Amino acid sequence: MSVEGRLLIDLDRTPDGSGRASIASSRPLGITRVLAGGRAHDVVKTIPLLFNICGVAQGSAAVAACERALGISVSPRTQQVRKALVLLEMLREHMVRAAMDWPSFLGLSPRPDEMLRVMRLFTMARRAIDPVARAFTIAVDLTEACAALQPSLAEAEQLLRDLVLTEPLHQWHKRTTRADLDDWCEAGRTPAQKLVRTVIDRAWADAGSAPLNMLPDLPEQEIASHLFGSESSAFVAAPEWDGAACETSVLSRQVEHPLVKDTMRAHGAGLLARLTARLVEMAELPGQISDVFCADDGFASPPARLPKGRGIAHVEAARGRLVHGVEIADEVVQRYAILAPTEWNFHSAGAAAQGLAEIAVRDGDVHALASLFVSSVDPCVGYEVRVH
Repeated sequence: MSVEGRLLIDLDRTPDGSGRASIASSRPLGITRVLAGGRAHDVVKTIPLLFNICGVAQGSAAVAACERALGISVSPRTQQVRKALVLLEMLREHMVRAAMDWPSFLGLSPRPDEMLRVMRLFTMARRAIDPVARAFTIAVDLTEACAALQPSLAEAEQLLRDLVLTEPLHQWHKRTTRADLDDWCEAGRTPAQKLVRTVIDRAWADAGSAPLNMLPDLPEQEIASHLFGSESSAFVAAPEWDGAACETSVLSRQVEHPLVKDTMRAHGAGLLARLTARLVEMAELPGQISDVFCADDGFASPPARLPKGRGIAHVEAARGRLVHGVEIADEVVQRYAILAPTEWNFHSAGAAAQGLAEIAVRDGDVHALASLFVSSVDPCVGYEVRVH
């Protein structure tokens, strides 16, 4: 069983000549109601099975929310393993985009052998980090020694070099300006280089640029009141914070990186900045995974800010911030809520809608450009773009 759904995106021009984008979602957001009445330990096992995409992040958020509701603290070691698994999944999702999706926008066929390398890497690294697959069990105390992780990280760096960057990570990390990005993509050896070059050559760099309204930190008591209040269904379907639609994405995470900042100075928060942010994050993830296990602090269980029986967990997933909320009584789930990044980013007044409205009035192949822009914002479900 999995939760699917789809986005239907329509672009047109209004009578006054401006662009308009409407986004309809068939995502079954009420699916979490079926979790009520289940025992917390069983619900935590069920949730990752409901999601074909970002199941690890969903599992991490589920177990953390339930532990907080039950008043359970886990060891820093357990939190390290969970964090590393989420980062590993993030790397896999970004590499799948680069290996599978980006070639299609260039009229190229993805190579199955490249996808196989990516998936084998993920399997090998996950076994190294969590050899007995217990990380997302409530109250687990992970004491087993990890297998050597370095071979997996070395393979990740080699894959990034072969499939995406064409150069070692230490060389890529030195690229901090828009001119550096031009220099990098000139070779055109990988789909990533070819796609960036195409976006620049077709004057699409600023396509979809709109003010960047980043999702702020969400205080637990306030987010709990939204997730469990009388208007919770409406909030989860079309969330706003302080009366505004916010963005939580790869771009909002990487907005302070020098290469992203310089690209945005030249082109705003448009298509090129979004592609660049994904490249930047992809290249940083192997080091971040390694650093998780080097940290001596920063993994203490957060202090409880909600009454026992209620738990909130925030996890940065590949597509943005994922929030789970749960209410538990006698170890039985009473209510469960999931707030996914897609509902923020594809809100009717959100980042995707604003960017697509700008794209709707452009000349040329609007459908191809709009589809690429949607992919760069990155919903967690399939989508269809129609241009009228």
